Amino acid sequence: MAFSDRELSAADLTNAQQSWIQCSSRKSCNNLPPGAVTGYEWKDYCPKAFRLIQELDNIDNDDYMMLVCSDETIRKVTSISRPGNMFLFSNDTRFAIKTLRKSEVKILLEMLPAYYSHIKGFRNTVLNKLYGVHVVKPAGCTKTYFVVVANIFKSDLLMHRCYDLKGSLQGRKPEKMQYRDKTLHKEPDLDFLFYLEPLVRQRLLKQIQHDCAFLEAAGIMDYSLMLGLHVKGSPKGCVDSRCSSNGMRGFDVELHQSDLASHRSSLSLYRDSINKCSTGASFPDYEASELSFGEQWLESNSQTSKFGEELSARGVRILRTGSGNALPCQNFTVIGCYDVLLCFGIVDFFQNYSVIKKIEHAYKSLQFDRKMIAAVNPKIYSSRFQGFISDIFKADESLT
Repeated sequence: MAFSDRELSAADLTNAQQSWIQCSSRKSCNNLPPGAVTGYEWKDYCPKAFRLIQELDNIDNDDYMMLVCSDETIRKVTSISRPGNMFLFSNDTRFAIKTLRKSEVKILLEMLPAYYSHIKGFRNTVLNKLYGVHVVKPAGCTKTYFVVVANIFKSDLLMHRCYDLKGSLQGRKPEKMQYRDKTLHKEPDLDFLFYLEPLVRQRLLKQIQHDCAFLEAAGIMDYSLMLGLHVKGSPKGCVDSRCSSNGMRGFDVELHQSDLASHRSSLSLYRDSINKCSTGASFPDYEASELSFGEQWLESNSQTSKFGEELSARGVRILRTGSGNALPCQNFTVIGCYDVLLCFGIVDFFQNYSVIKKIEHAYKSLQFDRKMIAAVNPKIYSSRFQGFISDIFKADESLT
């Protein structure tokens, strides 16, 4: 029986698996890889359990420890002043590292057996993969807790725009995080809708339903959809006279000349259909005039093995009108249409509906719409999150 086919036992999750390693010299740290930092205390939470999870993704534990215990990684992790405020990355970019609060570590470990069963049962899960939880304490310093997860944007593709989306606008902190060299934009900056082949969308929403049901059962809320957008070429057309000739005004996209050339021949086909739409045309009229990506697009999506890994879509850039930045998107003007690849996953599922969150909910309900603030109970959060995902991922009916 393969190691990854095992179920987690109580012994895999007991405190006996959480022993401190005193590292005063390399000679006394034979169980750490060469080149690791010395002079610190190291705690590896539930190593047997996380090795099972690593095996599901064919990750060699020795290679993993070499990256996590490197001198550079430990120095960066212990230099972060605010837990959860930024991401670090392994040298090979396979893993993302995020510091946690001790309370978040406790929540993570409590849900670990159910999490393992869930990701083993749903291999297409959109939940971010957790590969290890550790604590490091250099001499004379405080403890730093951190989790090692899969890097959602591990693809070699250039992510033209990255988003951290909760599906709620009100009462959230205004500052933005950094992910590698990109700013993580939030809901007010989301100016795209994504059109998928209907069966692909149906499978995706069904999987997200399973994932949210797991999080709801675990009492988790305040998670996010991390989404990266890669534009494959020039726009398919523009129905707004305010757009520039390439439809990219104000959009931080870097397109290569080869990409532009490959799509130039298709622009005339789209111009014919776009000419039927006047500036500010309603979306149903615009959608009816759009051309599909054809059989190749449909085939590539139907063969997608894992959601969130370079998922092909038709990205429609919009300008919200009427009710401002309200979600879901109901009133908007279409600006442009693009071939895009999407990388995404559900992240930061380490927060339960604690007493502090309940107090936050009561306080912010006095200032904002209580249905749209981030601090709500897991059931409401799950339902609202799924509704938001359903709103930004649309069915491309032209492919049916």
